[in-house]
Amino acid sequence: MDFCMNMNTKSNRRKLVRALFTVPRQRLDLLPFYSRLVATLHPCMSDVAEDLCSMLKGDFRFHIRKKDQINIETKNKTVRFIGELAKFKMFSKTDTLHCLKMLLSDFSHHHIEMACTLLETCGRFLFRSPDSHLRTSVLLEQMMRKKQAQHLDARYVTMVENAYYYCNPPPMEKTVKKKRPPLQEYIRKLLYKDLSKVTTEKVLRQMRKLPWQDPEIKSYLICCMVNIWNVKYNSIHCVANLLAGLVAYQEDVGIHVVDGVLEDIRLGMEVNQPKFNQRRISSAKFLGELYNYRMVESAVIFRTLFSFISFGVNQDGTPSPLDPPEHLFRIRLVCTLLDTCGQYFDRGSSKRKLDCFLIYFQRYIWWKKSLDVWTKDHPFPIDIDYMISDTLELLRPKMRLSCSLDEATKQVTDLEREVLVKLGTPLTHLRLLFVDCLYPCMQLQFKLIFQRPDQIFFLKITVNILKIERGLVILKQ
Repeated sequence: MDFCMNMNTKSNRRKLVRALFTVPRQRLDLLPFYSRLVATLHPCMSDVAEDLCSMLKGDFRFHIRKKDQINIETKNKTVRFIGELAKFKMFSKTDTLHCLKMLLSDFSHHHIEMACTLLETCGRFLFRSPDSHLRTSVLLEQMMRKKQAQHLDARYVTMVENAYYYCNPPPMEKTVKKKRPPLQEYIRKLLYKDLSKVTTEKVLRQMRKLPWQDPEIKSYLICCMVNIWNVKYNSIHCVANLLAGLVAYQEDVGIHVVDGVLEDIRLGMEVNQPKFNQRRISSAKFLGELYNYRMVESAVIFRTLFSFISFGVNQDGTPSPLDPPEHLFRIRLVCTLLDTCGQYFDRGSSKRKLDCFLIYFQRYIWWKKSLDVWTKDHPFPIDIDYMISDTLELLRPKMRLSCSLDEATKQVTDLEREVLVKLGTPLTHLRLLFVDCLYPCMQLQFKLIFQRPDQIFFLKITVNILKIERGLVILKQ
C-alpha cells in the first residue's frame, strides 16, 4: 500500500520488475507469490505485468535460440514463472501455448524438461479453460506422438507421461457410497469421528439415548464396535472405555463384543491373509484394552497369547499353511497384546503365568529364527528383534533371555519337569493324548474346544480338576 501511494513512479516500477525477474533460480517457491503480487498490483500498475511478461518472453526466446545444454535451472525457472503468471491471467493463454508449441517443435533434451515443467505448472488450467481446451489437447496429443516416435530416455518418458496425465488424468469410476439409515450413520459418526479422550462421556450419554429395545440397532452397534479397525488406532482405548461405561446399562452388549473380538482374532489365524494384518493388530490391541477396563479376565488374555504361538504350529519343522516359516506376524500380535496390557501382570498368579508364557514365547521365537528361510543374504528382520527386546524389557527388565534354540528348549523342559515332579505318582493315571509335555496338553485343550466338540464330554470325564499352580495349567485326575 505504501508503495502504491507514495512510491508509484515509473523508475520504481522498473526496479520492481527487475527485482521480480531476477528471482534466484533455486527459489522456485517464490514464483507463485510473485505472480500473485503482480496480479494484485495490475489494476493500478498494469505496466508491471506487461514489462515482466515482455522480459520473460525475451528470456524464453533466448534459451530456445541458444540450444545449449547448460543452465537447466534457469530455463525451468523461466517457464515456471510463465506458467504461474498464466494461471493469474497475467500472461496470455495464446502466448503460453505458443511457447509450448516452440518447445514441441524441437522436442529433445532440455526442451523436453521445459515443456513438462510448463505443463505441470499451468497445463491443467489451460486444458480445463474453454477458450484454450482445444489447442491444449492438440498439443498434448502431439507431445505423446513425439514420445512414441522418438527413442527417448526412460527418465524423459516418465516426465512426459506424468505431465500428460497431470493435465488430462484418466477417467475414474465414481465410488458409490453405501446408503445407510440416518440412525446407523449417526452411530458411525459417534464411534468413528466424534469419539476421543475428551468426548467419551458425551458419546456415552448419546449412546444411552439410542433405542436399545430395537434388536437391529443393538446388533448394528455391536458390529461397529467389533469392527475396531475402522476406529483410529490411538482411539481404540476410548472404545473400550465407552463399552465399559455402557455395560452398566446394557450388560449383554459387552458379552457380544468380547465374543466378536475373540472370533475375529481366531478367524485371522485361520485365514492368515496379509491384507487383514492391520485388522488383526487392531483386534489384538482392542482385546488388551478390554482387559485394562476389566471387560475380560486374565485367563482370556493368556489363552489368546498361547493360541498365537501354538495354533497351527508344527514344532517338528514341517511347513504349516496357518503359520508359514517366513511369517512373523504372530510375534507382532503377541508384542502388541503384551504392550497393551502386560504391565498389569505384575503380581500374584498373573505374574507367574506371564513368566511361564515368556519362556514358551522365547522358544517360539528361536524356533522361527532357526528355520532355513533365514540366511546371510536374507537375515531375520532386525525390526522384529527390536520389537521383541522392547516388549521384554518393558515387562521383565531383569529376565534372563535365551541365546539359542537349545537353551530356550531346555528352559521349557525344566519348567515342565518341575510341574511334573509336583504331580508325583498320580501322573501315571492321567488319561490324556499328550502326556509328555504340559504345553501340548494346553494346545490339545484349545483344539478340543474349538475344533473337536464331540470330544469335550470325554475330556470332562477324564479330567476332573483344572487348576492354576505356579502360573501353569495343570490337569489332574
